[in-house]
Amino acid sequence: MNPLVDRVLTPEDALFPIQVRAMSRPPTRLFVRGALPVEPGVAVVGTRGATAEAMRFTRELAGVLGEAGLAVWSGGAAGIDGAAHEGALAVGGKTVVVMGTGFGQTYPASHRDLFDRVLEGGGAWVSPFETAQTGARWTFLMRNELMACLVEAVVLVQAPLRSGARSTTAAARRMGKPVWVVPSSPWDPIGAGCVADLRLGATMCDSAERVVVSLGRPVRRRRAAKVEVVTEAPEPVEGAVLGAVGQGRAHPDEICERTGLPPGLVLGALLTLTLRHVLVEGSDGSFQRVTC
Repeated sequence: MNPLVDRVLTPEDALFPIQVRAMSRPPTRLFVRGALPVEPGVAVVGTRGATAEAMRFTRELAGVLGEAGLAVWSGGAAGIDGAAHEGALAVGGKTVVVMGTGFGQTYPASHRDLFDRVLEGGGAWVSPFETAQTGARWTFLMRNELMACLVEAVVLVQAPLRSGARSTTAAARRMGKPVWVVPSSPWDPIGAGCVADLRLGATMCDSAERVVVSLGRPVRRRRAAKVEVVTEAPEPVEGAVLGAVGQGRAHPDEICERTGLPPGLVLGALLTLTLRHVLVEGSDGSFQRVTC
């Protein structure tokens, strides 16, 4: 066996995932390095050219998923993919890199250290390609379809209309998998693909906890001494939203009215503040500050 490959799974193997049959052209072999997680998986995907705010949000989202006992799957690329792996690793969660190349062609090369840390953290690499296969448009599209069939749900964080990440959500829809999408301002082209996927019937991801609960997992809060304390100053929009919530409760529409901000920005800030455990959402859809 090639020394770069730990296992080669074929349809005859007990460990070969039967979900692969849902692909339009199922691979006859899967190359696996490391340990495939037994935990249910969620794919977190998005654009390589992500904004700093989207990257930060992705790390926090992946951290919540990891703490809930869900494995975070992504493609190992720059941008949202890398942030998803980083977020899972930061909380000791399991994460899987589904590669669009062979194991001998790490892409991007700058993420080789990240790929190694995925293995060190008890995760895995998966590829349908021989060791020497280089990346091409068709290999990444196949990678995305493979990832969609191996997880329980897909979360799209940030993507323009013409984004490879959207092939993952398209495959998930075809397979009947839940697709969650982080809302984006309709005038922002870097998130236009998210708006388009919402129009196609995806569920708005306004809380990582909702994704967790939808998959039947308990929500686990991060703790320091009593509760996680945010020491960095909030972004201007987040500060305005916090001010609108005050010391009571407020619904998103009330926050929009008090701040004069559009719904897209308010929902994005509420999601970030909820993930950072600054705010908590009530059963009636209102938000209030987390107390110690």
